Amino acid sequence: MKPVLKWMPLIIGATLIVSGCSRSGFYYDRNAEYADAEVVEPVTLPDSRDSSQYQNAMPVPDAESDFVATDEDFDVPRPRPLASSQEAEAAFVESREAGDERWLVVNAAPDGVWPMLQGFASAQGASVDSADADSGRLETGLGTLSVRQGLREGSSEVRCENSGNEARCLDALQRYLSDNVGDQEGVSLAAQPLASNDRVNLSNHDGEWQLELALNLERAWPELRYQLENNFEDQRGALVDQNRSTGQFVIDYTARDDDSGWFDWFGGDDATQRYRLDVSANARDTTQVNVSGEDGGPVDSGDAREVLDAVAATLR
Repeated sequence: MKPVLKWMPLIIGATLIVSGCSRSGFYYDRNAEYADAEVVEPVTLPDSRDSSQYQNAMPVPDAESDFVATDEDFDVPRPRPLASSQEAEAAFVESREAGDERWLVVNAAPDGVWPMLQGFASAQGASVDSADADSGRLETGLGTLSVRQGLREGSSEVRCENSGNEARCLDALQRYLSDNVGDQEGVSLAAQPLASNDRVNLSNHDGEWQLELALNLERAWPELRYQLENNFEDQRGALVDQNRSTGQFVIDYTARDDDSGWFDWFGGDDATQRYRLDVSANARDTTQVNVSGEDGGPVDSGDAREVLDAVAATLR
């Protein structure tokens, strides 16, 4: 082959590369199209359409708060802290009780716990008389096993009722779930409606910040107490005292100095204050949490929001 022909492939390749990098070369520049884009009228469907077959692709839910920021000093609440992968994957089954009632809290969604309840009945050699995944109830020879959504997202409450010896049934169930919840692989499609999100909502009504918990007071109180005792310190807080008869928790909370900025993480000037959480039954079988001063007096709106935001982060 002639020497000139040997260099032809290299010359052609170099020419293509240079032309591709040029503005008018191989790659089409779409910047002008975005700059000149115009807003057009939305597509409308005929009135004769079947409305049940259509819905908004990205619906915006109705607001549950009447709060509107009207001053320039309003600060957006901090986002929830990201849990480590180890914390997110940790498996636990814990006992809760209120008065004579006792149940289990499992850090697995109800659709994952439901198959384990069926497995427990089978392992105990108990007959299954009826299974209602919609209500999360399993009627067995051991009694009624039930599961429903817990307060924290991805958690469940499990009960053993009508067994003749609820304590023994619940102890056996706790051992079984503890041995199996970490190895959970499948979920029940039929039990998926049992799970629900937005169990803890922070909102402002008539200028007052409050938390709404999607549990009745009897279920919410022991869970709130447990989380404040064991996990509130992660949010710079501590449980000092509680009084179930008056529906009050006394807490210490260390607020971050907003002016210290990034260096706050390295020991900025923080102030620890004592607050009172007032817990009461609300409508729709929910529980309401408000914050007040140690003496029951009003708290600055910004401080109230920060304290309740920390409590909400503990419960989620």
